[in-house]
Amino acid sequence: MMKRFLLAVVCVIIATAAFAQFDQAGFYRVHSVNTDSYICIRGTKYMKSYQADAFWPCVLMLNDSAQVSDPGSIIYIPALSQTSLYAQGVDTYSLTNLSIDVETSEARENGLDTYLAITKYNNYPCYFRDYGFGMTSGFGDKTETRWWIEPVNAGSIDTSFFGVKPVNEAVCDAEGWYWTTICCDFPFMLPLGGGVEGAYTIQEVKMGIDSMYYAEPVKLYGQGDIVSAATPVLLKCKAAYASGNKVVPVGEIANHRNMPIANDLLMGNYFSSFYNHASLIDTFAVKQYIPEQATLATDENLALGVDADGKLGFFPLQHNQEEDIFMAANTAWLSVELMGEDFKGLTSVYLGKAPEAEPEPEPEIIDGDVNGDGEVSIKDVSSLIELLITGGADNDSRALKAEYEAADLNHDGKLSVKDVSLLIELLMGTEADVEQ
Repeated sequence: MMKRFLLAVVCVIIATAAFAQFDQAGFYRVHSVNTDSYICIRGTKYMKSYQADAFWPCVLMLNDSAQVSDPGSIIYIPALSQTSLYAQGVDTYSLTNLSIDVETSEARENGLDTYLAITKYNNYPCYFRDYGFGMTSGFGDKTETRWWIEPVNAGSIDTSFFGVKPVNEAVCDAEGWYWTTICCDFPFMLPLGGGVEGAYTIQEVKMGIDSMYYAEPVKLYGQGDIVSAATPVLLKCKAAYASGNKVVPVGEIANHRNMPIANDLLMGNYFSSFYNHASLIDTFAVKQYIPEQATLATDENLALGVDADGKLGFFPLQHNQEEDIFMAANTAWLSVELMGEDFKGLTSVYLGKAPEAEPEPEPEIIDGDVNGDGEVSIKDVSSLIELLITGGADNDSRALKAEYEAADLNHDGKLSVKDVSLLIELLMGTEADVEQ
């Protein structure tokens, strides 16, 4: 259904050079005509008092390019009337107890259709608007109550896509790849030939020979695959900017409400603390909101980042006892708790394969050189006899294997008195056939 929907959207855009009509369920961005900013759902439930301003705590208006990489701005709208805006595990009705009717405005802005979002509170119609300080209620069909509803990934404007930004735009791994984490309530496809090479998980942590700990990403999804909804993953990216790392929301939302979500050693959530305008009355006040699904940052939750030496890895977020901080919204992190007791207290895990010691070269095997000194001599006869008596109990397995190969002169896979005789004949220069 989603493929047919996207195809229909593209056809309308080609024919009209305008946004598609909002006429069926799908993924959209909701764009304020008045402030040129975008709705981003943040998930804070608000107990309204006497007016329908219950939306401003749970909706943050993003007025720059941040919305293109924020999953909270990917709004799933299932219907036109008595509907709700769904994003990242919540919907506006569950947060406010207010349903919304979407109606076409009589006015067009920049040659494009605009829409009104209307609800009723105490039987009075309220028009939701962005008046420059966040989503609030108002009255009538005015510029501040009009919205563009833009289909995601339709290609109609520069912001009609969903992309991801690296955790650090200046730092890539040794192979030139950038990395980030994400956790979405909607499934998304990794386009063929796109900037996102794959989606990965972490299944184990190992210590390298440098006594540091490493996590080697394990690939779950490649290009052309669909990353399942509600799956915290690492994304391997070509570009340092979101427009170079586009992915495509598809399918049905998961709408998980329980946080965090686990996947192997990764955990993730949708919400974090944020600041928003406090109310319509006090428009210049800014208040911190903490969604009930937000996850507190602890030393057990290691976030993807870069250390002082510029190395990618997972590290605790800096925090203190005086002020709580929370894991970033829409991200995944490495859980020390999921690793087990052996890793308790671990504070640094670097991204990549753990360095290992170079394997020792295999020793050169010379028939009859039982003691491994590089020449065949009478000493080797003594060593061979000792092997027959003791079985090489005082040697490590690697050295013992070399000794046995050198001592087994007739290559029958076992040591015997015959091998002693052959070694003596070899020393005496007898033209014996050691293959016998």
